[in-house]
Amino acid sequence: MKKHVIYLISALLIASGSLFGQKQFYFGVGGMGLNTWVTNQNNYGLPFEMDYAITIGGGANANIGFDFSKHVGLKIEVGFERLGQTYKDDLFNDTTYTRNVSLNYLEVPLLFKYRTSGKIVRFCVLAGPQFNFLMSAKQKYYKYGKIDTDYIFDKNNKPVKIGEETITERYTSLDVLGRLDLGVDITLVKNLFLNAGLTMAYGFLDVNATNMRIADHTGNYNASHNILVGLNFGINYAIPLGGKK
Repeated sequence: MKKHVIYLISALLIASGSLFGQKQFYFGVGGMGLNTWVTNQNNYGLPFEMDYAITIGGGANANIGFDFSKHVGLKIEVGFERLGQTYKDDLFNDTTYTRNVSLNYLEVPLLFKYRTSGKIVRFCVLAGPQFNFLMSAKQKYYKYGKIDTDYIFDKNNKPVKIGEETITERYTSLDVLGRLDLGVDITLVKNLFLNAGLTMAYGFLDVNATNMRIADHTGNYNASHNILVGLNFGINYAIPLGGKK
């Protein structure tokens, strides 16, 4: 019986030592190029809706991560992210209205990571919540090439200039997104690896401030949500913990 206990303890020690040898801490920097949308836009209740146009955003971040084992880990980023939406409205083959909204966020994603084995290339999946804190919101709103000086009334019956450039107060200060990354880690040299892949995220909260949740010209209001899809890339330095990997 004692021999079996000794064998079992020895096996557990060897296994735990092997697992510990797979742990690592890493840190680095990265960036993203994004295609962004703001869903269900309503044009402040005016009797027309603008068409969506391709909108390019992006961001940069610093990150830290910890791999609990060869396959499972956790990654946290802190960075800047520009989201938003571009609109235009063509009447009689003439561009009557254009609007370009830029939403600038401090982004903090908390991502759980799974990766495959591989000495040089490892495929990985990251998923988790991303917290976006609004820093500023700006727009360029033109009517026939000039800033629109018309006014509308918000839900508190307060006059609002449609073409105002700084519109931070028209949006909520926090958005929570569900994020999914698909990509690869590529070892460049010892302890230094490159990561690259596809980033996708969907915002769960209505980004419009309460007083700006104005019904459209049909009398209905639909919440607006951030959506982003793009490419991410970065470089990281790893510090193995508890032995060689």
